[in-house]
Amino acid sequence: MQKIIVIGFPHTGTTILKSIIGHIDEVEEIIHEEKEIRQEDIDNASSNKKFIMCKWPFARDHYFDQAYQDYIKIFIIRNPLWIFSSLNKRCAKDDPPGIPPNHGIDTYIEVCKKFLYYQKNPTKNVHLIKYEDMFDDNYQVLKNLFNTIGFNYHNDIFNNSKYTNFSHRNITQVPNNIVDHTDHENFRTWQINQKFVNNNIPEKIDLLPEQITQILSSDDILNLYPELACVRM
Repeated sequence: MQKIIVIGFPHTGTTILKSIIGHIDEVEEIIHEEKEIRQEDIDNASSNKKFIMCKWPFARDHYFDQAYQDYIKIFIIRNPLWIFSSLNKRCAKDDPPGIPPNHGIDTYIEVCKKFLYYQKNPTKNVHLIKYEDMFDDNYQVLKNLFNTIGFNYHNDIFNNSKYTNFSHRNITQVPNNIVDHTDHENFRTWQINQKFVNNNIPEKIDLLPEQITQILSSDDILNLYPELACVRM
């Protein structure tokens, strides 16, 4: 079985992208976040599967090293205005409140640097996609990626109403209604079962002034999202 790992940064769309790929008949999806695919995962997979897939929300350096050379890496990035608005909402009621340091803008910038590197230096088995691009032209960019990898799929995989998606092992039922962000596992389960659409909606932007300043001061972010140079907030 060919191993696949979906990586990126928290709230870039790693979970929903993994769910969509998991709709493909020849892909064995590992539920929950896993840093690697173990032999027992392969042993427990359906025998007719060609691919086996896990996801981890951070694009760590070691995923691009020798230890993961036999993995297909799908690396997703997203506009930081929506990443950090989403993180602000999720972490507002934490104790202590606020975004954890390893989810901060400095860490996001390091992930941007990796994405930019592989844009300039294409590498076998490292496939890049921006969250925003997935939905354009009836998912054509995403289809191009799937065709490059060699998936055999049908267009129904993009229709979430035909599937039930789970992202955590201990969740076995999809909530009927939206739940609070603080109930992370149930909220994420509800979220990935909604219509597969671009959720970068202007009304959802809710950033602190210092976050805006840090985002707009990063050359790496502006290289990846040059349209942010025109942002006035």
